[in-house]
Amino acid sequence: MKSAPALCWDWLILFLPLFTGCTTTSFLGQATTPSHKPSNVYRAEANLPPTLRRVAVLPLTTLTDDSAMDFGRDALWPVLMGELGRARQFELVAVSPDELRLLTGRNAWNGEEKLPLDFFDKLKDKLGVDGVLFCRLTQFRAYEPVAVGWRLKLFDADQPRILWAVDEVFDARIPKVAAAARRYAQQHPEVAPSVHDPQAALLSPRRFGQYTANAVVGTLPQRPAAP
Repeated sequence: MKSAPALCWDWLILFLPLFTGCTTTSFLGQATTPSHKPSNVYRAEANLPPTLRRVAVLPLTTLTDDSAMDFGRDALWPVLMGELGRARQFELVAVSPDELRLLTGRNAWNGEEKLPLDFFDKLKDKLGVDGVLFCRLTQFRAYEPVAVGWRLKLFDADQPRILWAVDEVFDARIPKVAAAARRYAQQHPEVAPSVHDPQAALLSPRRFGQYTANAVVGTLPQRPAAP
């Protein structure tokens, strides 16, 4: 039997405590399950270059062109931007599709195709940025078990070269991923203040997406310590 439509989950989870009295016990019973840690990560160096202060964040693209991925892109783009902002590793310059088309001739780039020779120079000169972040949603499953995949690449606009890249899929069917999502929900109640059940993080695609965005952004190289 199919699960309820994805758009209904945020409403449904408000009533979970009334119907899942054993959820908390189940969660506590899994306290020893280790959390998933993103592993498919590249860092050119342990720290970000001190000159990287301002980064152009390009529009979120999707691996496939279908309604489910479109919904995921619309739902998770503000979530990703929020996590990048909270990380405070650099100033963010969100580039709209229209603005990107004016600057580069296209409204979307995924960082995997051949780029124009003047691509980074145009963004650097017109936007005053030191880096460019390509963002791609590679997987999105809104129904239970939820899943989200991210592929992010941060380029130094001067060189240019890749400073950081991550390509990770989070699937709630994997016990380590489910455990990490529950722990994130428990440790960050501000994400869903009206829901006290960590299990809810596995039912709402947006709240699960919040955990995944936090996890990938957490793999960024750190800002070098001030002398």
